[in-house]
Amino acid sequence: MGVGKTTIGSKLSKKLGYYFIDSDREIEDRERKTIPEIFAQNGEKYFREVEENVIEEIALRDEEIVLSIGGGGFVSEKTRKILSQKAITIWLHAPINEILRRVGKRNNRPLLNQKNKRLVLEDLAKQRNPIYSQADLKFETAIQSREILTTKIINKIRELKNEQNPS
Repeated sequence: MGVGKTTIGSKLSKKLGYYFIDSDREIEDRERKTIPEIFAQNGEKYFREVEENVIEEIALRDEEIVLSIGGGGFVSEKTRKILSQKAITIWLHAPINEILRRVGKRNNRPLLNQKNKRLVLEDLAKQRNPIYSQADLKFETAIQSREILTTKIINKIRELKNEQNPS
């Protein structure tokens, strides 16, 4: 959360000429509720089930898509398996201080609506980073401009595709 998935994903899609889909927005549209409302009214377990189904449905489309998924989406083994078969996965990450600077004052992050946001982020990082590290590509978002980062990601995607489909 707060690493720039939506911003970078949107820039990537424009430069690649792909559709851009943010899974959280898609879930909100389908559920006709905000993510915080879903968490409050239906719980995290329900949200994760919906998230898993939405990501699977999008990943199985026969379209060129840049899909931004929420921070907990990749934790699902089923989601990781589908994405590993259908997509190039990218882990965007940033130091906790940077994430706090970006999202610390907002209250639209259900997992951060607690007193000590730093401890929550540190705990999430310990739990999730080993899983996130399974992504095909990894990029730090706090050390370079969005434009430079987008270009680097596109270059790495092209490299990976060339390795997978040599002439």
